[in-house]
Amino acid sequence: MILDEKNRKNLVFLILQFFDEEGYEESLHLLEQDSRVFFDFSYFSNAILNGNFKEADDYLLAFTRPEANTYSRKMFFDLFKRKLSEASDRSGGSEAVNIFSKDLRRIPVLKDDSFDDLVEVIAVDDMRILEGTCCVDKAPGRAKLCVDLHKLAESNPCLCDKLEFPRLNISALMSLISLICPNCSGRNGGLKEDLICLILQFLYEAKYKNTLHKLEQETKVFFNLNYLAEVMKLGEYGKAEEYLGAFTDSKDNKYSKAMFLEIQKLMCLQSTEWEVATASGSLDNMSPKIKLHASVAMLAKKNPVLKDKLKFPSMEKSRLLTLMKQTMDWWTSRTCNNSSSLENVPVVSYLCGTPFSLKKKINKTGQRKKVVNYKPNEINDPSQCNALILPDYFSEEMIARLTYSPSGDYILALAEDATHKLWTWSSSQNEFCKYTPRILKENVFPKPRLHQPQSGKTMKNEMAASVQNSTSCFAIKGSYLFSTSGGKIAVFDVKSFEKVAAFGSPTPMATYFIFIPGDLLAVGLDDGSIFIHCLSSRKVKEKLEGHDQKITCIAFSHCFNVLVSSDSDGKLCLWSTKSWVKLTSKNSTRKFCTRSNHESTSLVTHIQFDPYQIELLVVHEGWIGIYEARTLDCRLQWVPDESDTSITSATYSSDGEIIYVGFRSGFIKIVDSRTFMTVCRINLTSFTQPSPNNIRLEAYPTVVAAHPSHPSQISAGLSNGKVIVLQPLWSGGWGEAAPLEDNGGYSNDSDHSY
Repeated sequence: MILDEKNRKNLVFLILQFFDEEGYEESLHLLEQDSRVFFDFSYFSNAILNGNFKEADDYLLAFTRPEANTYSRKMFFDLFKRKLSEASDRSGGSEAVNIFSKDLRRIPVLKDDSFDDLVEVIAVDDMRILEGTCCVDKAPGRAKLCVDLHKLAESNPCLCDKLEFPRLNISALMSLISLICPNCSGRNGGLKEDLICLILQFLYEAKYKNTLHKLEQETKVFFNLNYLAEVMKLGEYGKAEEYLGAFTDSKDNKYSKAMFLEIQKLMCLQSTEWEVATASGSLDNMSPKIKLHASVAMLAKKNPVLKDKLKFPSMEKSRLLTLMKQTMDWWTSRTCNNSSSLENVPVVSYLCGTPFSLKKKINKTGQRKKVVNYKPNEINDPSQCNALILPDYFSEEMIARLTYSPSGDYILALAEDATHKLWTWSSSQNEFCKYTPRILKENVFPKPRLHQPQSGKTMKNEMAASVQNSTSCFAIKGSYLFSTSGGKIAVFDVKSFEKVAAFGSPTPMATYFIFIPGDLLAVGLDDGSIFIHCLSSRKVKEKLEGHDQKITCIAFSHCFNVLVSSDSDGKLCLWSTKSWVKLTSKNSTRKFCTRSNHESTSLVTHIQFDPYQIELLVVHEGWIGIYEARTLDCRLQWVPDESDTSITSATYSSDGEIIYVGFRSGFIKIVDSRTFMTVCRINLTSFTQPSPNNIRLEAYPTVVAAHPSHPSQISAGLSNGKVIVLQPLWSGGWGEAAPLEDNGGYSNDSDHSY
């Protein structure tokens, strides 16, 4: 693979941002100088304002030379004048003479030069500074110098295109690596340590030696014994002590104390010439200096602080650069802007959790790896997971809709009898939402409260005349709930339960609606049309026509600025939210998705974009599929086991790693979203007992909702009107406890993906 200069430059910017976020200040500014992709004028000017002229001079020298052009010469000359002026203030002229004789020789005299500036600075007779250039308060003079230098830098062809740092999302490089490395965050050190190793390899291959060894010291991930031996061989024992001191102190243990002592002994022998070992190579035949070097290496291998940091992980050449290019190529091919600009680096907000893996996507054209085959985790008893049935004093009507609030602080359900139920808990109580490695006992759960305002009001929708044909739907906007059960769309205040408005008409009936950025509400109707309402003006902005059957679901992608709609005949339509033109349409029904014991259905019950807004989950009663958002092409489909009954609900987890699938049989299957491999199966029939006066003989999940920020927590609305909250006992997720079984072959899960 040919990796061009642009990819290398982009990667350097990402690494610079990572260094800045992690506080690796010395590595940050060394890499700026080594790579010369970004001139940090803020750092440069701060050095001048603090009087660190050598630091400023060295930094500028890394990017340009006095002889490069007139602007560079002028910058060095102005810096020289200020340094000379302040040196004379301090020493009365002696230091100024040294600066004059040393620094001025570097600045060439070009054809257009005059000596006017030089005459202003020095008097030839005694080399003293003129009174006008001496400053008791140095700050104003330094500040003026910074202003002048910035103007010169903006005009300098060596610097002008290096003064602006590109706009990047927070933790952009960490986001990229978390997309690629699916398991590293679970290990000790985790994602950050893996990324540091990748950066170290990149710096080594790019020959950024100064940055490389400084980063080793600032991160303490890898102790480079070869570098320590190299600086000792060169007699740079001060560097050796500094490097060793970044990892350990002489008081840490006896090995560290001995290592520092051996280096001090080498300092005493520094005047002698370097001697080589004899042919035998034994310690007895080595010179004292060589013995000390060998001793330092041996002590490092025995030192408990260092021994685990001596081995650098093996990896393919240019691994970080290759991974970045592959991931960006994959990402930009699926975004609305086909550009490799750093502004398009994807955001991963859950860096502490199990990351979203693109590994299979990136390697899909490569050779297949042996796959570890494991049996899905089976949960057949409430004691095998954290389960909480929410308190309920209302009817036992089937739950039709269920959702968490955007912040996860309450759960809202809508039953078939048009009644809403809302459960709340305080943020301090909501600890059961967070991962915990220990088993939670029943009394550890917070006590969620079925919310009932003091007014005694309930949120109940107007029902349709024909209950059999009615469709329930709701959407939350701030503290307001928009909801319908076949009649008009009602607007409730979720705090007071007060009904504040109602709009629409019973015919045609609203069947699904969502909010769209721009204060818009998209409402799908049972006649197949979609109305775009502007909430601020209370007017219909557009009417979308492309379906013949009732709208079953609508989803919006902010990445592509498109709307996708589905109908009861299995048709999908893609709309532009800028022009409201229909871009394409596809029939999602596929013949190969039928099962021998299940009658094929064309009804699309649900569609949902993944957290990255680039792929679409399409849910049928008999199968689920992953579709490309821009083309509506089906990328992957999954048909459950023949023993499973029809699918009632399916939804992504908050991180997009897994899909929760509910079945009429009473099970919830948890499948990997990339492979559709089942990682866990929960039997809900053992969790709830049917009520004596309920004609339903068993409860099953009618709708499943995922927590907005905790990927392993879900709530399931049941056919008996109950709502149950589920979460695994272990911190690693639903599949961690599954027993591993390596049969040496390829995955052969009983479910079928296409």
